[in-house]
Amino acid sequence: MPANPDTLGSDRDLPAMAIAALARFGDRLDGDQREVLIKTAIQLGQAAEDLRAWELSNGDEPDTNFSALTGQDS
Repeated sequence: MPANPDTLGSDRDLPAMAIAALARFGDRLDGDQREVLIKTAIQLGQAAEDLRAWELSNGDEPDTNFSALTGQDS
């Protein structure tokens, strides 16, 4: 039976990814695995925030679009 998200207590401050994984797999994880899961989810969340902070310009977009159907650049 998966862990109940309502019984995770202070885990409410965790990224949604960690809460969902703990709710689904928490009863199968030992303490070390749980710690790694939480650390990884936090690191991925921070990396995503860092990427969102970068401002993109038109120069960051490709000049051509590749068509998978024809295999040609347009």
